[in-house]
Amino acid sequence: MKSVFHSRKLNIADLAVKKPAEESIIPFFFSGSEVVSGDGDIIDHIRDGLPKQAIDNVLEKTGVSKTQLSNILHISTRQLNRYEKDDRLSPEQSNFLYEFTRIYVRALDILGDAETVTKWLMRPNMALGDKQPIDLLDTGEGLRMVDDLLAQIEYGFYS
Repeated sequence: MKSVFHSRKLNIADLAVKKPAEESIIPFFFSGSEVVSGDGDIIDHIRDGLPKQAIDNVLEKTGVSKTQLSNILHISTRQLNRYEKDDRLSPEQSNFLYEFTRIYVRALDILGDAETVTKWLMRPNMALGDKQPIDLLDTGEGLRMVDDLLAQIEYGFYS
């Protein structure tokens, strides 16, 4: 059997860095009435403040509690409960909510299902100094550490 090999130069555009697709993150924040397409739009929405509905969606679609989410957003649970339907989060809170959701969706891609992700987020992890990943998501450095750990798991360096 004759093998045919077509050599072709590798183009940088052929290389893809795996990150959660925007279309998998956006449903966490918006109902069908708001249209968001691409990174530029989500950045504008973060700067303008994500709607209160985004909090409700994240709470509904993830295994985190209101207390855990309020810690990530740097607000009290009481304040979180006071948000009205038409209220918007501050840009800082919107950014933390977006980053948490990005990490959650990435963990779903890597670990497979919501139950496993929730257990992983709540379990102390030796690679994180025996801290729970959920407890580190309230700072930029903690987000980076958890994201790095997910990359290690994805590529088989840590489980």
